[in-house]
Amino acid sequence: MTEQRRRNGGTPARLCLLGGFSLTVNGSPVTLQVHPQRLLAYLSLTQPMHMAHSRTALAERLWANASMERCQANLRTALWRIRRADARLVRASRATVRLDDSVDVDVRRCGEQAARLLAGEDLLAPSDMDIGPLRGELLPDWDEEWLLLERERIRLVQIHALEALARRLCGLGRHPEAVEAAFAALSREPLRESANAILIDIFLAERNVAQAHQQLERYSTLLWSQLGIKPSAELVRRVAAANGRLAAGVVR
Repeated sequence: MTEQRRRNGGTPARLCLLGGFSLTVNGSPVTLQVHPQRLLAYLSLTQPMHMAHSRTALAERLWANASMERCQANLRTALWRIRRADARLVRASRATVRLDDSVDVDVRRCGEQAARLLAGEDLLAPSDMDIGPLRGELLPDWDEEWLLLERERIRLVQIHALEALARRLCGLGRHPEAVEAAFAALSREPLRESANAILIDIFLAERNVAQAHQQLERYSTLLWSQLGIKPSAELVRRVAAANGRLAAGVVR
């Protein structure tokens, strides 16, 4: 628990953006209208984390189609509603607004987990084997223009992290969990060869050569139907080599 959270006392606010917007304060769900939701989401996704925004620039960014007076009024109302939910959520001055350091944002926890998995640290923490945070789409029902790049960035980070987790679990001989992580990566991008290759490698590590061959066939069919291309020669050779070892009775 950080010093900021100790000063605040109680359970910190938790802001969830993966899979949809939700906010809990002291363990209880909080319902907010659209404008304060947009404000909290924007503040939590801005890089670098915890940076302060000019009130004017923030209002113009979130309500670009409104007059300056309406932009500022929307911002004031959103801040008022957020403070009613919990005064600790944001820090606002006459000139700037930022998210409070105590707010626990699931997107940031997802990023931290991905960074650990991609760093290839020796130990694999139990919490890092939870694929839940690596599966949710960022605010899927929102169509805000400022979300588009961030949504894609987070999606790609999640896929890379899931692939890294699948590899590491396979290396540890934890094949069922590795398969689950690999399928989670494929659910985000079925045409991604690296994710298909990892799943095939897991099947081969289990000595399930037939299953590896079936996965290659499924991937080849999908790739051809969608893009008119074939899997890489290296991936095809990998499965063919395993078939050869099977025929020779030396599959390992």
